[in-house]
Amino acid sequence: MTSPVHDTPGFAVIRCADFRLQSVVRRVQTLSDPIALVDDSKRQSVILSRNEAAIRFGVESGMKTVQALARCPGLRVESPSAPAETLASRLLLETAFSWVPGIEETEPGCLTLDLSTQSPEKWEGCACRTRGRLYEKGLEVTIGLGETPSLARIAALAAGAVGKSVWHLKPSHRQAQLERLPLVIGEVEEGLRERLALWGMETLGAFAKLQREDVASRLGDEGVALWLRLNGKTGSTLRYARLDELFEEHLAFDYEISDREPLLFVVNRFLDRLIERVGATGRGVAAVHLLLHFSDGSCHAKRLSLPEPVLEHEILFHLISGHIDGLDMKAPVTELRLRVEPSDVVATQRNLFGTGLKSRFRYEETMKRLRRIVGSERVGSPRPCDTHRPGVFELVPLPAELEEFVAEKGAVASVCGAPVTGAPAAGAPTVGAPIRRFRAGTRAGVVMRDGRPVRLEAATVTGEVIASVGPWYAVGDWWDSGKSWSRVEWDIEVKGQGVFRVVREG
Repeated sequence: MTSPVHDTPGFAVIRCADFRLQSVVRRVQTLSDPIALVDDSKRQSVILSRNEAAIRFGVESGMKTVQALARCPGLRVESPSAPAETLASRLLLETAFSWVPGIEETEPGCLTLDLSTQSPEKWEGCACRTRGRLYEKGLEVTIGLGETPSLARIAALAAGAVGKSVWHLKPSHRQAQLERLPLVIGEVEEGLRERLALWGMETLGAFAKLQREDVASRLGDEGVALWLRLNGKTGSTLRYARLDELFEEHLAFDYEISDREPLLFVVNRFLDRLIERVGATGRGVAAVHLLLHFSDGSCHAKRLSLPEPVLEHEILFHLISGHIDGLDMKAPVTELRLRVEPSDVVATQRNLFGTGLKSRFRYEETMKRLRRIVGSERVGSPRPCDTHRPGVFELVPLPAELEEFVAEKGAVASVCGAPVTGAPAAGAPTVGAPIRRFRAGTRAGVVMRDGRPVRLEAATVTGEVIASVGPWYAVGDWWDSGKSWSRVEWDIEVKGQGVFRVVREG
């Protein structure tokens, strides 16, 4: 059973306009106050970006700060903040992971999402919910949907231009929608835009209707690249982002901490925030990383794993506090860092009976735990013995490390199955009736007549034999006294019960 990967390709672009400004001062919380972000690195500071309220006073990007203050005396001036931008980027990514797992950080404040794991009828609803969650957290974004990443980006830019939150460039209506969009929405270079304007071409739709050969002969590679983007002929492989290092809280104390109580108070506060952030992505906490710095320059780092992902505050706090209580702190704590590992992202449900290795690290950890519990001699991979006797196998020990096993055998073994190595056998696959064995051996009485079974009597099956095939004789190890064996097999059909195989040994 696997979740379907839908034939309709789809991508979404989440774009946060004026990202540097919104990361410092959350835009949706200060719509009425004129605010501007300035660059103080130059001799005379200049305006980098501004909000809508500042634009109404005539404040423009690139303007000197002194001039902007003259136009808007109440202008609030802010400087860029790298930590604030990092936090806003994490907020965007964590919220987007509650939609789909395949996400690329295209640029600061812009994410590209692969929607191939979701049915198209759910795209717009999920886009609106994601936009609402970000709005509640203080970030105003626009979301574009399209067949390719390029079309989704154009849709996101168009949404901001026309005042919409979500814009979907649907294949059936794409040409008509592009007719409404000016060339600037397609991020067309100024030189190419001026040339097209001289030809009387002002919309993306008008350009998309041209023939590719005509575009190539008159506008060259730059024109062809734009034509391909507008007609959905371009594609790119997304570089998926990971969340492994995003769920982290850090605090450098203003004074040294000698007691455990204030330390646990901070841990408790960190866990509240981390659990909320991980839960918003639809996943759980698989492990916790604790890092403590001490005043004497030493540090203590510990990874605390969990048997299964959880989001219960009480369980996580008990795990961390128990470790801290047993820690011998010879010096006061000066810095605390807490990071949680989220559970794996699963884009599609795996095959129910699949034997593929999902995580090599969990494989090695599981092997070590099994050996400690049941003993090394009881953990291994079954191998058929060199004999024709059915159902006989031996247990081959597994190596301690996965790399060693891969190097020696060229495959990955599991506790309950042998690896498959080499190329598949040629020819048509063998297909037959499935068989379910009673491994413990169910005793049965068989009534024979003229050398053939006519009735079966057992605890689970009793009835008249209406058809039989056999007998098949097998003998082995006759040369080794004490190990010799012999057996006779029949395949029988019991009336109203099914097909069975009966065996007489000895």
